[in-house]
Amino acid sequence: MNVQLEQFAVQLTDGQTCAIKETGEKDGVAMTVFRFRWTKENAARDDSFTVTWFADVPGAMYKFDACCRLGRDLSPHWDDRFSSMLSCNAPVTCFFDGTDTNRYCWALSECGKLVELKNSLRDQTGSLQLQFSFGTRQFTGQYETEITLYIDTRPIPLRKAAEGVAAWWTGDCGMTPMHVPDDAREPLYSFWYSYHQDVNEADVEAECRRAKALGFSLCIVDDGWQTAINTGGYPYCGDWLPAPGKFPDMAAHVRRVHDIGMKYLLWYSLPLIGYRSSYYERFKTMLLRDEPGLSAAVLDPRYRETRDFLIQTLQKALTAWELDGFKLDFIDSWRASASNAPYNERMDIPALQDAVDVCMTEIVQTLTQIKPDVLVEFRQSYIGPHMKRFGNLFRVGDCAGNYLRNRASILDLRMLMGEQAVHSDMLMIAPFEDPRISALQIISCMFGVLQFSGRLERLDERTLRMSRFWLAFLKEHKTLLQSKHLTAYEAHLLYTWAKTAENDACAVGVYAVDKVVRPDAAATIHIANGCMGERVFVELTGKYRVRVFDCFGEICGDFEKTFSGVEQLAVPIGGLIEMNRSR
Repeated sequence: MNVQLEQFAVQLTDGQTCAIKETGEKDGVAMTVFRFRWTKENAARDDSFTVTWFADVPGAMYKFDACCRLGRDLSPHWDDRFSSMLSCNAPVTCFFDGTDTNRYCWALSECGKLVELKNSLRDQTGSLQLQFSFGTRQFTGQYETEITLYIDTRPIPLRKAAEGVAAWWTGDCGMTPMHVPDDAREPLYSFWYSYHQDVNEADVEAECRRAKALGFSLCIVDDGWQTAINTGGYPYCGDWLPAPGKFPDMAAHVRRVHDIGMKYLLWYSLPLIGYRSSYYERFKTMLLRDEPGLSAAVLDPRYRETRDFLIQTLQKALTAWELDGFKLDFIDSWRASASNAPYNERMDIPALQDAVDVCMTEIVQTLTQIKPDVLVEFRQSYIGPHMKRFGNLFRVGDCAGNYLRNRASILDLRMLMGEQAVHSDMLMIAPFEDPRISALQIISCMFGVLQFSGRLERLDERTLRMSRFWLAFLKEHKTLLQSKHLTAYEAHLLYTWAKTAENDACAVGVYAVDKVVRPDAAATIHIANGCMGERVFVELTGKYRVRVFDCFGEICGDFEKTFSGVEQLAVPIGGLIEMNRSR
């Protein structure tokens, strides 16, 4: 049956009720608090609530949500559904126009339970159809809940609207993010694209020496440290012991890397247990589901024994090997799926996302008691507000060599992650590539934290010179580049330029040929040419000393110029313009 509550249509079954508890406004944002109630019988059947409403939104041309990737398009009413839960995505959608102005942004306070969301365009009327639904069984022993619907229709920048949702989750909804150490904002060398599973202590230490000389101070050793088999898949995950032929003494190896001056993070595919793991027999009756394509299964955190095993595994590694942190992978394997195992009486937590919450909470508490500044990396799609409680490095999902997705995803994630460090996916620098083109990859990631995964001994001196120059720039100006005062332009075109401002300085990244950029009239301005053009149009007033550098850091222009509107500046591909206001 359907019940109409003001503009909201609520689909119910017998035994369920829904009422609007209160409505209000805070700082121009409309808040509607729904109270949902149901019976034990509803929960046993997993009866759902579905709330639907329509909105006439002039100017709604494009759409951003937590899992849109490179898509910004509106969808017809039979399409565009996505799921949000603690371990995957987040319940937020922003509709905006061609000037990056918010037209309709909505979000939910329920970010832990599984919620299905729909955002679509009614082709008969042009109205937006919005919807959320959730099942009742996941609310263990609970027969009512309240969910707040947040709707922001203020004509403010898209970025401000999305940042407002993130601040609401942190403040009013109490999802307090994990502490972010300074090291989380330092460029990082990853061994994944460069070595894949073919890693060993000698190669790691040699590459760390090269990486340190280039300007890196952190590394992640990825998949391969725990297995002698380099054929892919995850059949041996779960034992989490170093492969003896590769890392015969992990503690001594980590100490040597520390002596080089590099912090050390180690990869764990936390939920996976391989079919050939020595622990598989122990846990084969405590699996969430099988993943034959991975040669592994997913451990079920609804069992106390499983959670204890994962916590103790990370605890032992952190203390015994004196690691600096972890790359915790595949967290989104703990998701809703028709193939998931049903509840049984051996489980102490019946609902999956509740179990993920408890597991990750206990992991973080255990690790931070040992090392308060522990680093924990997650990647898309586990980027919701609850995951910010458990991690402090949030990386763009795997997109090797993808200039566009790396840039767009960094600037997207910056809207939702607040103070958490947003990292690029690892740059795969090809040894045959023109260094100017490789520089564009780095510039694409300049407003996040750079992760790099080029095989350094295979790169020629010109590429190393370019990398050294741009790494030095990122490190010197990291406070400016990662400032919260970030503005990115033309989201529907996946951002043609962006800028940050801090302490009378401004940094600009240009990603489209012949784009007119408008830096703040700061005392110091940095303009990075992240496109294939060899000129930039700058709209500015005032007199500046201008220095132009190529991608290697060599000066190719030094002059004074008075700006009185839009002026053209020549700059090489992958180059940098430095401007200082004249007295």
